[in-house]
Amino acid sequence: MLHPRHAVQLLKRLRKEDRATKAADDAQLRLYAEVLGGDFLNYGYFYTPDIPPEKLSLHDIQQAQLRYGQLLIDQIRDRDGPVLDAGCGMGGLLNLLVAQGYSPTALTPNRSQIHYVQSKHPAVPLVQVRFEQIPLEKYRRHFSTVITSESLQYMKLSEALAMLEQILAPGGRWILCDYFRTCESTRKSGHRWDDFTRALQEGKWKVVSERDITRHTLPSVGYVYMWGRRVAVPVAGFVLARLQRKRPALHYLLEEVIDEIQKYLLDHLDLVNPEIFAREKKYMLLVVERGA
Repeated sequence: MLHPRHAVQLLKRLRKEDRATKAADDAQLRLYAEVLGGDFLNYGYFYTPDIPPEKLSLHDIQQAQLRYGQLLIDQIRDRDGPVLDAGCGMGGLLNLLVAQGYSPTALTPNRSQIHYVQSKHPAVPLVQVRFEQIPLEKYRRHFSTVITSESLQYMKLSEALAMLEQILAPGGRWILCDYFRTCESTRKSGHRWDDFTRALQEGKWKVVSERDITRHTLPSVGYVYMWGRRVAVPVAGFVLARLQRKRPALHYLLEEVIDEIQKYLLDHLDLVNPEIFAREKKYMLLVVERGA
């Protein structure tokens, strides 16, 4: 770190890190896509929510993700109108929409997702910006259906609602499926449910249907948590123990960094602890239209 050449490279990387945005290049989402396969990044929907994680397989997770996608499509009222998949991920929902004869448009600012979706669906229009930056000169009052599947949580709520009002065609329908925070917590992912419902009321949005599917998403959360506890944490402990025994001087130099890595790993495991998730959040499927 003290060598001038390495110090310069470190500063360059720190500046690059500051400029990088999660939406543009999310390594965590890329990892999920590579591990799970099937092009879906959602939590899945399980008919039997009490199934223990030990009895699940990757195939079960993939089938649950397909059911989740179909559950969203079943809420579409206008089969012939244009559909926006806002936050399309790796294109799992697009696969279903195209196969079933819909006319989808994809949206993502994520570079990895852009390249993948373009290669798989070259005929599908792809908007390569954040949702709040959709070009209104092209898409004003354009979409009969807008779907936000686990993407609303990444958007600024007031700006997202304002954009939805602009791009939905008269009589259009917003289908959203996402988790919301129900209490104060150190884990800030997801909008506060109270803030969200208040914003809908103030914006005169009409909730056509509302369904709590939290229990039906928990098996996949429990599955990831199980493998994290049984594999990731023990393997990390093994590697660090080997480092301490084989390279004690290096272990000493990196001791504070190692402590931070262990804390980071355990904190992120808590994000997929199904008990904590169910206590602090709820996963909702809603169909919303503009009120009078």
